[in-house]
Amino acid sequence: MRVAAINDLSGFGKCSLIADISILSSMGIEVCPVPTAVLTAQTGFPSYYMHETEDMIGQSRKEWTQMGVHFDGILTGYMPDENVVSSVLDFTKSFAAKDTVLLVDPVMGDGGKPYPNYSKGMLEGIKELVSKADIITPNLTELYLLAGEAPEKACETNVADNIEKISGLARSVMTGENQNVVVTGISSGQNELINLVVSSKEEHVIGCRYNGRSYSGTGDLFAALLIGNILNGKRIEDAAFRSADFISRAIAATTEKDRNFGVNFEEVLKRRWEE
Repeated sequence: MRVAAINDLSGFGKCSLIADISILSSMGIEVCPVPTAVLTAQTGFPSYYMHETEDMIGQSRKEWTQMGVHFDGILTGYMPDENVVSSVLDFTKSFAAKDTVLLVDPVMGDGGKPYPNYSKGMLEGIKELVSKADIITPNLTELYLLAGEAPEKACETNVADNIEKISGLARSVMTGENQNVVVTGISSGQNELINLVVSSKEEHVIGCRYNGRSYSGTGDLFAALLIGNILNGKRIEDAAFRSADFISRAIAATTEKDRNFGVNFEEVLKRRWEE
């Protein structure tokens, strides 16, 4: 199987393409990276250099079209601006066939706030991309943005009291009966995080252990694990459970105090080789 991973490449942070390539390759899936930007470190660090690579998206599309390649999956992540979103849309129009699983991680914000690179134009482009997706993996902030709600409301929402509201928001951004929205990282307030899997007809609440801290790259890890498990034949609720469990084990193996350096997912992959 083969996945086109459209994401940035960060030297530090254990996120984005580093996560995509590591996870999907370990699951027996060929990864074809399409860098949206190259950074010395992910954007949560106090200082970093970013080199934009928008031309690589268009050139990859051109060259791979000539090669006649097919992708079993396409995974999209961080995009630095709305022009890159437009290029990614063109890429998916060329390669998202009927049997291709398109997973869109709408990276726009967290903690009730949009990221500094967020714009209204980016939101509109990502909404169009989301409309074509089979699976969408927003956090609560991103779900509120997609639903046209004030993102700060995400900080007032917990799963215990608002499961129906979150499910309703997830369904409001769906554009087809076969779409699935997996809302990630919802706090239950009891040392547990919830990932809510929502389809047109049902929802599944997937809980995982939580140490009260956030880490760089966990959203990227979750998206890569989710599409990898689905391509390997797992139902979406089982794929979400396996993905959350992997991240919980990676967090448990992490001793680094600075969240910007990410979680020790390499240790979890190493244990798979030792079993």
